[in-house]
Amino acid sequence: MNILILGLGSIGQRHLRNLKKIDKKINFYAVRKKFFTPHLDNKNKVIKGDIKKKYNIMYLKNLDQINKDQLSIDAAFVCTPSRFHIEEAIWLVKNNINIFVEKPLGDGFRNLDKLKKLLRKKSNLKHMMGYQLKFNPIILKLKDLLSKKIIGDIYYVNIHHGEHINDFHPYENYKHSYAAKKSLGGGVVLTQIHEIDYMLYLFDNYKVVNKSSISTKVSDLQIDVEDTLSAQFILRDRKRNLICQLHTNFYEKPKRRQINIIGKKGKIFCDLNKGIINVFRNGKERKILFNFDRNKIFMKQVKYFLNCIKKNKKVSSKLDVISGAKSLELALRLK
Repeated sequence: MNILILGLGSIGQRHLRNLKKIDKKINFYAVRKKFFTPHLDNKNKVIKGDIKKKYNIMYLKNLDQINKDQLSIDAAFVCTPSRFHIEEAIWLVKNNINIFVEKPLGDGFRNLDKLKKLLRKKSNLKHMMGYQLKFNPIILKLKDLLSKKIIGDIYYVNIHHGEHINDFHPYENYKHSYAAKKSLGGGVVLTQIHEIDYMLYLFDNYKVVNKSSISTKVSDLQIDVEDTLSAQFILRDRKRNLICQLHTNFYEKPKRRQINIIGKKGKIFCDLNKGIINVFRNGKERKILFNFDRNKIFMKQVKYFLNCIKKNKKVSSKLDVISGAKSLELALRLK
């Protein structure tokens, strides 16, 4: 199998390492315009060695070299800054290459509809978004609890994700990261879009009928993008409404990533960082603990994508690029 990776920053290198573990026979190609990111391990710590030699990567100058050199590429992983995702995905789809696109799908509406039309037209192509939290056992358990209506009808949801931007990549100054730059598609809304995406996933039987938000910069961080999002939604199913409040920021220490859900028969508290779900029902508390290697979530995600290609199976509509477009569209309207 021949796999192309666009961008070898932290997430591009993570996929490279995991792909090599999954299948040692994969031939790697890469388009790498910037060489700022050093060779990293699974914990984003700098390690010695030449990444090109270690993985026997063939570097390409640009995407056009694929056709010029008549290369056969089975799948491409789009891991460049958000600003470039849609255009790169369009080129790859037009050239009949299966795509895995890291979140978010883009940083604007430009050519988004064009990409969706292309994907629907080329229905045999496999396409998937890099929302690995949909493979996280905590989110999956939470989805299961909600589907079983453990706490009855849902009235209120609060989602919170605060983490300091300087802690994202310990090997680089935050001011140089894509998350800090408007020109690369940064900002807390798109960088922490996972929260928007799993909100839509957990409550996929609801429709967003109303929304309001404040997206702005309040800290003294040296960035030219927003560092805070505070949003409120009314989600509606056939019977009733629920209120969902969502907050994300770039400056919180210690980091906090939690979900609170209040229902008719009780409530559920989830701490994604500590790996805990607490279910409160009928005056009793049930605690569910999770202990897993974070990288295994990325491994499961990539294995799923490769399996769809090898067995010619359609990627689930909850995981594909079309679903990623829905998350992006909502995020852009909040932004």
